[in-house]
Amino acid sequence: MTAWVALSPANLQSGCMKFLPGSQRQDPLQHVDTFHKDNLLSRGQEIAVQVDGEKPVDCILNPGEMSLHHVKVVHGSEPNRSNDRRIGLAIRYIPTDVKQLKVRDSATLVRGVDRDHNFDHEPRPKRDLDDAARTAHEDAINRQVKALYSGTDKQAFRA
Repeated sequence: MTAWVALSPANLQSGCMKFLPGSQRQDPLQHVDTFHKDNLLSRGQEIAVQVDGEKPVDCILNPGEMSLHHVKVVHGSEPNRSNDRRIGLAIRYIPTDVKQLKVRDSATLVRGVDRDHNFDHEPRPKRDLDDAARTAHEDAINRQVKALYSGTDKQAFRA
């Protein structure tokens, strides 16, 4: 489950997210990596199938509002045509039995008990700019880069 929290207006002008209702019930769709300069996803991912006859639903959000969507729901956005940035925060929730197959990943346990031990636990910061938390964050980013760019020649997030 992804919670996308709007920190700025996400509307038709700024390229709000669009969802294809019911698409999460399909088998996972094939994706293609484009690494296109105008696609802000890590690998410029796009679904590799034509979406026929379906009407996507606009998810217009004001700052402080959020959308919740399943990882398999077909989603995307149009370019931002406003004079401002569209800023949001994606928070991904997964059960503890999920496992990252490309690297040993880290995560924050937000509820319950971790009986599966598939992730290294990230430390809770003790104060603002806590050195241990900053080090753990850098480690988490490095793990994400390795997982996201596995099988490519990329070594760092695109700027």
